[in-house]
Amino acid sequence: MQDKIIIWKRCGLLAASVLLGYGLQHARIPIPYMLGGILAMILAKTFGDRYLYWPHSWQKLALCVAGYGIGRNFTLDTWNRLLDQTAGVFAATFISLALSLVIAVWTHRHTFANLLSCVMGILPGGLMQMMVMSEEDARADANVVMVSQTLRLLGVVLFVPFLVVHLLGASVLPPAATQATQTGGLGWWWLAPVCGVSVWVAVRLHVPTANLIGPILGAAIFSCAAGPLQTVPDLLMNLAQINIGLYMGAMLDKERLWKTRELLPYILGGTAAMIGVSVAVAKFLAGHYHFSLVAAFLGMAPGGIAEMCLAGMSMGEDVSMILTYQIVRVIVLNVTVPYALHWYFDKDYQG
Repeated sequence: MQDKIIIWKRCGLLAASVLLGYGLQHARIPIPYMLGGILAMILAKTFGDRYLYWPHSWQKLALCVAGYGIGRNFTLDTWNRLLDQTAGVFAATFISLALSLVIAVWTHRHTFANLLSCVMGILPGGLMQMMVMSEEDARADANVVMVSQTLRLLGVVLFVPFLVVHLLGASVLPPAATQATQTGGLGWWWLAPVCGVSVWVAVRLHVPTANLIGPILGAAIFSCAAGPLQTVPDLLMNLAQINIGLYMGAMLDKERLWKTRELLPYILGGTAAMIGVSVAVAKFLAGHYHFSLVAAFLGMAPGGIAEMCLAGMSMGEDVSMILTYQIVRVIVLNVTVPYALHWYFDKDYQG
């Protein structure tokens, strides 16, 4: 009986996500179905069952689909442009990390949270990595890290689509323009073997967020080696967006927010500061490297790879460049930050 109730609740959440996503899509809002999933889950947990959750296995499959859809945009031409923009990519990465540290120190000095928890909670692009590290380090407050990272990501995902449309002048493509009408190139069904192999390799190499990074890199390599890949059908991409959104929305609840209520102004203020600096840096990058301000901003924005790249896809932006800036930041963060934190806080690193 309990299993049937859970199934019906999930069906209701899916239906609500589709309806909200459909409305947002026709209102020309970027990543509409992901936002629909987030809003559906938050409303359900706020006014209904606060113990609702979304299966992690479904989210993993959704990340694979999104990762393949993003990675297929990477071509040999993208690689050549990346080589020309190496200085800009790494400068943007270190500006993001430096600003994050400033915000962490500011939050630590004005709240109950210790510095380690504040640093882990604000670093962009490392939600899963920081949450795992906070659980392994007894000195870190895992609840502070989880709420800070989730609110930062949700704040960016919810606010950035409106910012790029209403302040940066972006326009969202109509539904018909984003459909997979491409006939050339290898069929989209290559998604299954490419994702299967790339996730298997990524897991064994201990790549962070293997179900997303693996398919991104796998599809990018396959695209460069075998030629253009057809786009993933809209139905599949929309389902992936919904699953990612529902999982994100389930990460917060009233109890966690109440325990960390003192931090909320600093988390939201810090997120706003990161978005503002991202706009400023994006203006420089767009002018210096001659690509659109919207693409530069989405590459700089302190959101997740999947969320920012999917937003770019919905607006017809250069997803490969957004991916380049986002993925370099994630790689630098996940490779260097764990060692740096252990070194600074005088803890022996357990490899």
